[in-house]
Amino acid sequence: MLVHHHLIYQASTSINFWSDAQETLEKFLYDLVEHIDMEVLIRPSLAFTEWVNDAWTGLIGIVTSHISFHYWTKEQYVQLDIYSCKEFELEKTITFLNNFRWAKDHKWLWINRNTDEDFVVDTFESN
Repeated sequence: MLVHHHLIYQASTSINFWSDAQETLEKFLYDLVEHIDMEVLIRPSLAFTEWVNDAWTGLIGIVTSHISFHYWTKEQYVQLDIYSCKEFELEKTITFLNNFRWAKDHKWLWINRNTDEDFVVDTFESN
């Protein structure tokens, strides 16, 4: 069955991994794809911009859609989206994300927007 699952995740961190950010974030994307049992379609693309609050932006294409994120280095804050037409385990994914270097204030929004069904939305916030 074709599904339309969308996880929106945000977190703060007390760790600034500026010195190895590009390598760390690229490895993180590959590890996340493997962890949620997906397959890479388009390898990670990462960019850093100084004129918008020193932020990293990243995107990886998966066979069933994409994963994208923004990480603001000064604020030490991340926003991440996973969208997939293949099911993935929400709790397992959240655990993986929470165990990365994001250290506190985890929040997520889960949207099941399957065709011909009403949207199902679930949220969680942890401090």
